Amino acid sequence: MVDRALIEELSDSETALLCNAMSALELSEPHTYSMDGTIQCLTPELPPLVAQAITIKVDTCTPGKAGNPGPFQELQRQAAEISVPLVVVAETTSGTPMRECVMGDGMAKGFMAIGIQGLVTDGGVRDMPGIAAQGFRVFAVGRVVQHGNLHWSELNAPVSVGGITVNNGDLIHADEGGCIVVPKENHLYIAEACRLVQRFEKEAHTMIRRSDLSIEQKTKEMERIGGAHMVRIAQLKKTSIANN
Repeated sequence: MVDRALIEELSDSETALLCNAMSALELSEPHTYSMDGTIQCLTPELPPLVAQAITIKVDTCTPGKAGNPGPFQELQRQAAEISVPLVVVAETTSGTPMRECVMGDGMAKGFMAIGIQGLVTDGGVRDMPGIAAQGFRVFAVGRVVQHGNLHWSELNAPVSVGGITVNNGDLIHADEGGCIVVPKENHLYIAEACRLVQRFEKEAHTMIRRSDLSIEQKTKEMERIGGAHMVRIAQLKKTSIANN
């Protein structure tokens, strides 16, 4: 289970900041944790989503396919027993994701009641005004107004959404900028790494705005600021390992 304290500590950070922090830590390759641009934030007015993933697959639009509620019902039972914020990460299986309607406002209400705070899916959703009004976060390919029978499958299995693999129990961070998985090897360092990146960015941006420096001077100053930043990152990794 993801540490609740870590979830809370990252809840005010932008997803892009976490990406920059993980790039500095150099523990994970970006193509393994950053979803592509097909996954859009449909609730940009809401705070970042920081939660533990529950994975599942669903087909909502294949003509004539029977519904299969069993895995979805088990998902709800599992969620009710988990004490940290959760997000459903749902891969669609029809082969036509732009026709998939994975969720509406009624399902969102049920999710909120058992601690599920958001949905990430490569399908669509409907009833967005009612969903957003509850504070439920949604990341999907867009709005799709109709669905057929909901055939749920493969609860807790790895899913492929936005070009990456998401495993059950992964830490998800998402906001209006995009959606990522925070790989476990980063958990020990990520909160402090975010603070170090913020320090670096403040110093770098302040310097870049200066009009009294030449391009050559700015290049040398950026090398100095960047070098000092990477020393701090290296020290963070060394100290954290020693303390744990």
